Amino acid sequence: MSVSLFRPRGFTLLEMLVVLGIIAILALLAVPAHMNSSGKEQVEESLKLLEILRPKVEAYYAANGRLPLDNADAGLPAPEKLIGNYVTGIQLSSGGFHLRFGNKANGALRDRLLSVRAVIVPESPGSPMSWVCGHSPVPAGMVAPTDNRTTVGLSLLPVHCRDIGAGGK
Repeated sequence: MSVSLFRPRGFTLLEMLVVLGIIAILALLAVPAHMNSSGKEQVEESLKLLEILRPKVEAYYAANGRLPLDNADAGLPAPEKLIGNYVTGIQLSSGGFHLRFGNKANGALRDRLLSVRAVIVPESPGSPMSWVCGHSPVPAGMVAPTDNRTTVGLSLLPVHCRDIGAGGK
């Protein structure tokens, strides 16, 4: 009777299942990080839409001494006509823009709002106007005449749109 010195090489079924299980766990951990990353990028891209709209509000304020009440008052298209890849409308309300996400937006953004509000020095239309995004606090000595309607989750907001002092990580 001869004894073989060589054992067959290869992996057992149990070893293969363990490796596949580890790969599946790692993949599940990576998916939420990717979803948040793409959501943040979509929010950042959508905020760029305001770059051409904000100067119109600032010019209106300088000329009239008050913020425009709505899109029509500022001479902007209707909210449903201000759209982008991830935005289905931009509504102006008392100097604040409210972006509604939709179209090709990440599922966590769909039908959510992000507010970008004008902040002014009360009774001083000659003072410079600033802007705050989302949950970012209004600077001392300034007021935001419109409310913050942001419903986008903190994890999807850019850092400048969070209230870091209130624990917005």
